[in-house]
Amino acid sequence: MPRAVYQLLSGAHYRTSPLDLRRMMDAPGQHFLQATANNRVAGALWLVEEGGLSVELSQAVWCGFRRPRGNLVAQSLAAHGSDPLAATLVGRRVSRIAVHPARQREGIGQQLIACACVQAAQCDYLSVSFGYTPELWRFWQRCGFVLVRMGNHREASSGCYTAMALLPLSDAGKRLAQQEHRRLRRDADILTQWNGEAIPLAALDEQALNDEDWRELVGFAFAHRPLLTSLGCLHRLLQYSALPLPALRGRLEEKASDAELCARLRISGRKALLALQRAQAAQALIALDAGRTQLLRDVMPGGGDHAG
Repeated sequence: MPRAVYQLLSGAHYRTSPLDLRRMMDAPGQHFLQATANNRVAGALWLVEEGGLSVELSQAVWCGFRRPRGNLVAQSLAAHGSDPLAATLVGRRVSRIAVHPARQREGIGQQLIACACVQAAQCDYLSVSFGYTPELWRFWQRCGFVLVRMGNHREASSGCYTAMALLPLSDAGKRLAQQEHRRLRRDADILTQWNGEAIPLAALDEQALNDEDWRELVGFAFAHRPLLTSLGCLHRLLQYSALPLPALRGRLEEKASDAELCARLRISGRKALLALQRAQAAQALIALDAGRTQLLRDVMPGGGDHAG
C-alpha cells in the first residue's frame, strides 16, 4: 500500500494506534481503494469482507447462542435484526474512509464508494457502522446507504449512538435492507423514547404483532436474544397482553432500573431478573396463541430449549 494512503487512513481515525492499524490492514479479506489528483493521494477507502456464515451459525448468532469473532455488521444484522439468515449474506464493510482536507466537499468520498460498489458486484451489500451525527449520516445517504439500525447506548469515545447502514448490491441485499429499514421505522418511536434522541426517519405506526415480531419474541422468550434488541416487539406484546407481567412492564413501560426491579420483585441479581422477564414473555405468548408459540419453538435452532 502506498505510504500516503496509509498515512491518510491512519490520520483519519483517532481511536486506533498506528501499530494496531497496520496489523488490521495486513489481515486477510481487506480491500483498499485510492483517489488521486495531480499525482497525489486525495482520498482512500478501506473495506473488510464480512458475512458468508453458514445457515447454522447465522441462526445461532440470531438466537444469542454464538458470537464468533469478527463480522461486525454481519453479526449485528443477525444478532439484533429480524432475519436469522442475515449473516449468510456476503458484504464488505467500510472500515475507514478519508479524504485529504484540501480536497474535501468535491464528491471524492462518494466516488470512492461508487467504485467500491463496482468492485464488490458479487457481494450482497456494502455496510458501514459509525457514530451517528446528522452530518455524517447525510454523507452516507448521498452515497446510497439505507439506515437499518441505531444502538441503545452512546459510545464512550464519541458520545454518539452507533448507527448501521447498508448499500444493497444484490436482490437478497435489497430484501434485507428493506426489511431491516422497515423494522427500524416500526420501532422508531419506541427507540426515540428509550434513547431520548430522534431517529432520522419517518416512523411507521404499526402496532399489530406481525410474523417477524412473533419470531423475535419467541427468540427472546425461549433463546438468548437480548432484551434491548427486542424493545419494539416486546412493547407491542405488552399492548396486546392483559397479563400483569411486572418484570417486563416495570422495565419497559415504567423504565425502572434492574436494581429497582430486583428489590421490588424480591429476586437476586440481573441474571434472575432476565430469566423472569423471559418467562413472562413466554407466558404472554402462550396466552395469546399457544399453538403458534410452540410451532416457532419447534423450528428454532435447539428447539427453544435454552430458555432462562
